[in-house]
Amino acid sequence: MNKSKLFLTTGLIPVVLALATSGCATKRYVAAQIAPVNSKVSALESKTNEQAEKETADISRVEEKLGSTDAKVAEVASAAQQANASAAQANQLAQQNQSAIAADQAAITNLDKAMTYSLVAKADVTFGFNKSHLGKADEAALDALIQQVQSTPRVVFELIGFTDRVGGTDYNLALSRRRAESVERYLVRHGIPLRGVHIIGLGKESVPAELLADFQPVDPNATTADARRLARRVLIRMYAPNASVPAQSASLQQ
Repeated sequence: MNKSKLFLTTGLIPVVLALATSGCATKRYVAAQIAPVNSKVSALESKTNEQAEKETADISRVEEKLGSTDAKVAEVASAAQQANASAAQANQLAQQNQSAIAADQAAITNLDKAMTYSLVAKADVTFGFNKSHLGKADEAALDALIQQVQSTPRVVFELIGFTDRVGGTDYNLALSRRRAESVERYLVRHGIPLRGVHIIGLGKESVPAELLADFQPVDPNATTADARRLARRVLIRMYAPNASVPAQSASLQQ
């Protein structure tokens, strides 16, 4: 080996050692500089992960609340729908009730009209002195009257008994009632409901003003005996609800 080569060899060794020493120092420096950055990056990454987990948890809670809210909204909507259905049903029932009330009012009006009675027929039956039984002619006349009213619903009979003016007041009152009862019994035996017959005995009392017209046909020239015979009678007045037929009169005299 010549001197030049030896110089080169020996001269390069320090340089290499210097470079090697310098490289190690650089790595330590870089490592020292990077370590804090890595620490900050790790801390930031940890914080970011925690924040992300928190946000994820918050989002989950929000979604859960939204789900609960949606369920409540659906429940409220269902309740509102049921309430609307109930309201519609209530309105329908109210309309039905109004219709029923209107029908009831119409029925009541019709019943009120039906309860208004009109005189449809009248007659009288005369009796012998101090007598209260019906003769065959009287029964035949009553049969004709009964046949006339068979087609009339809820007919009502009014029987008013009278006597002549001979005898005491109390006795004549009882006699006039017995005469009315004789007519009542005959009507009931031949199908007239008992509830539809009303009787009263007036004896020898004066004829009520509303009945005077039924006594006017008596002959003003009649004898006292004839007047007494005509006074001994039962006046029969027949009423029917809302009857439109004109009143008919029949004289059933013995």
